Amino acid sequence: MDFQSIKEESSDGTSYLTHNFHTYPAKYIPQIPKYFIERYTKLGDTVYDPFVGCGTTLVECKLLGRNGIGVDSNPIATLVTKAKTTALSNEDIAYAREFLATLISADENKIKIQLPSFHNIDHWFIKDVQLALALISILIKDLDNDRVQTFLNTVFSSIVVEVSNQESDTRYARKESKFSKGEVISLFIKKANAMLLRMEQFAKLAYASADVVVLNKSSHSVVEILDESVDLIITSPPYANTYDYYLYHKHRINWLGFNLREVQNSEIGSRHKHSSMKLEIDDFLSNLRECFSDALRTLKIGAHFVIVIGDSVIRGKHFDALEFTNEIMLNNGCVLIDSSSQQLKKSTRMFNPKFTNASKNEHLLVYQKIKG
Repeated sequence: MDFQSIKEESSDGTSYLTHNFHTYPAKYIPQIPKYFIERYTKLGDTVYDPFVGCGTTLVECKLLGRNGIGVDSNPIATLVTKAKTTALSNEDIAYAREFLATLISADENKIKIQLPSFHNIDHWFIKDVQLALALISILIKDLDNDRVQTFLNTVFSSIVVEVSNQESDTRYARKESKFSKGEVISLFIKKANAMLLRMEQFAKLAYASADVVVLNKSSHSVVEILDESVDLIITSPPYANTYDYYLYHKHRINWLGFNLREVQNSEIGSRHKHSSMKLEIDDFLSNLRECFSDALRTLKIGAHFVIVIGDSVIRGKHFDALEFTNEIMLNNGCVLIDSSSQQLKKSTRMFNPKFTNASKNEHLLVYQKIKG
């Protein structure tokens, strides 16, 4: 078992069906959860991802007929995961398309548009773009179908950075947006229609019997999941001092009305905490111990816990993720039964080349719970 052989098991690429709905940093390829779900579970079993991110694990659960539970403290993560794993009915899709048709002809004079107020909005969004995004957002809020609302808010989130003055998702240099109000609306409609076509395919292939639960909360204590009720855990926790998920999604968080500071504070292992606030690795490890301990509480004896995790460098000191993950898992009643490592710079999960330190590796680790 290794990264490359798992990837080569499928010819589907990595962005099939709903997997391409929304950009997200550091997501693993869908072949990883697919491989282990098929290997370690059967139809109707339950799979849990305590750091669900954009829902790659749970999409594969729906396609393979397994129940899925995902937890993440980032509201963009859980919004996108819900949209990617909720199979829309023909009626839902027709309702969404009707909304798109009315959006084209919306009479702005009859709609009270109130622009949001957040720090530096005029710096990052020209007025025409602000008006277009506000109009779309207001009309989505008026819908009476929660599934379609979630889907359309995900479409909305997917275009926010593209129409902003931000150079790209990972570069915070300012450029002047070239989008007019009409062009923003047209882009939204184009993306929505493309995603609806993929949703139609997904809905045909997804198991209606597979239940997916997505929780927007910390994975430190997930009381909603019963002890020893989970058949498999697959997850990829943050790579300490590598990403700032809250920063990557800053504009989306602001436009969708979430609390940026709360999202920032809830994130573990962020560059903000370890580089800006200068917290040591112990802070990350303490959080990871607590999250893994609670996750293991939910896992059945004899079941497996699959982890994709990367090494860390904090103020020039290298921390081996295999070493500290082993320490945590072995002290919580698990044994390592398989592992594979690759240089982080070879991984497609990186979104910023400056973090591809030659000394950093990424690890695929498989544990088995042998005692409670």
